[in-house]
Amino acid sequence: MTSANPDTCRQHLSFMKWADEVMLQAVAQHMPESLAILQHIYLGELVWYMRVVEGNPAIQITQVTAPADITTLRSAWLDLHNRWLAWAETADFEAAVPHKNLKGDSFEMPAWQPVLHLVNHGTFHRGQVAAMLRAAGFAPPATDLIIWYRTH
Repeated sequence: MTSANPDTCRQHLSFMKWADEVMLQAVAQHMPESLAILQHIYLGELVWYMRVVEGNPAIQITQVTAPADITTLRSAWLDLHNRWLAWAETADFEAAVPHKNLKGDSFEMPAWQPVLHLVNHGTFHRGQVAAMLRAAGFAPPATDLIIWYRTH
């Protein structure tokens, strides 16, 4: 498999930050009590940060907790996004990232793969949040990658 360009990884981490923040703002405005999916996205980004950047291959999503309210989640997520982006400035995206899945199976992959996975993971779940907002009668914000490309 061909590796990803470091600039592409950095751009996609910036997109992830932007899209997470846009969706978080929409939920805060319209449905601040509906945090479960956003908390899940945050936890995924946190666990992969702990694996990729901090070198903790055994950490699992079941071992961390997300902030319980929207204000604390927003603050924690901003900090996490900033840590991801700071790491990406000098990251070796080819560095091996050992980790285990929830079944305990061991894997190793270059850092660019979990980075792009995070972008995909967030996109999937932000789609669920958009559907939730729409079902509640609110127009969800556009967080498609093409919108980010056009505006950044």
